[in-house]
Amino acid sequence: MVNLAKTFLSLKKSEIAILKAVEQGMRRYEWVPLPDVIQMSKLQPKTAEYNLRRLAGRNLVYRTGDPYEGYQIGFFAYDILTLADLVERDEISSLGEVLGVGKESVVYGALGPADGKIRTDESCEYEFEATEPGSAVTDEGVIKEDGDAETKDKETSVDYRTSKDGSGDEVVDSCDILADESLTPLAIKFHREGQTSFKHVRRVRDHLTDVPKCPWIHAARLGARKEFRILKLLYPEISVPRPVAINRHAVVMELLGGVELYKVDLTNPQECLDIILEEVKLAWKKGIIHADLSPYNVLIVDEEVKIIDWPQAVNKGHPEAQELLRRDLTNVVNHFQRKYHLETTLEDAVSFVQGEKGP
Repeated sequence: MVNLAKTFLSLKKSEIAILKAVEQGMRRYEWVPLPDVIQMSKLQPKTAEYNLRRLAGRNLVYRTGDPYEGYQIGFFAYDILTLADLVERDEISSLGEVLGVGKESVVYGALGPADGKIRTDESCEYEFEATEPGSAVTDEGVIKEDGDAETKDKETSVDYRTSKDGSGDEVVDSCDILADESLTPLAIKFHREGQTSFKHVRRVRDHLTDVPKCPWIHAARLGARKEFRILKLLYPEISVPRPVAINRHAVVMELLGGVELYKVDLTNPQECLDIILEEVKLAWKKGIIHADLSPYNVLIVDEEVKIIDWPQAVNKGHPEAQELLRRDLTNVVNHFQRKYHLETTLEDAVSFVQGEKGP
């Protein structure tokens, strides 16, 4: 897997401007015409074309010549643009390793401010910010030179060791995260809705049903915004990750750690099941159904239960709300029945969640 942090750090501002221009253009085109890329990037034509060739050589943009010369980006370039904004807005300070890869998301570890704040309002739209008229994007690298072989970004508490490549451009060889008590571990979840089958995604995502034609880039962004809103609604009354920020298709949240429920051998299974049902009940009272609950997205963290992965959540007004609630509870109850031979039934669980009886 290509290193996201190294790739981001190796890009020049003019290359970031090209990626943002293509991103903006993809709201209107599947393949953004070259003249539009040049105009929106605010670069000179030769400079823009040179950067497009460089980016295409690194598979950060894709080119077509039929029926016109056009460009588009994929998820990796979209990740880079998101990372650039998160760093600029001081919502994260450094990026770590990949923590998990699913069919519809990639999760990275990160470090960010330890102030406990939710740093982005859920209504915030991260639109392309074009360069002010009359100004020019320079080719200054994102890594400031400090000596011949080593640079340091004091704000992000990362040491970068760089060198020159064959063309004379500065690239990152390695980086080390420095200890900083003002930082806290975070997770960045990059949504990937639409990556494999967009038609399937539209069938199972209620936030896409009113959009007749929705490219993957917007499907992923809408999925992230929905999950962020759900987390804000549920936290802290319900044991979900603390939401921190939203940008494009990425949700920044606290890093929980822990182990998935299906991997754990519990010494107190009935107590754990009762806690999970209580959390589902609290979400139900707020009008929210997880809609994808299973032993794979329930974490045991320091003997506490945490429920993750909320992008498929629906409200109680959804036409399939009852069916989805029963499916969630079936997945959980069946796990405890099979593994621990508990006597709690699906009907017991449904009655408790909907307030008809105790656990």
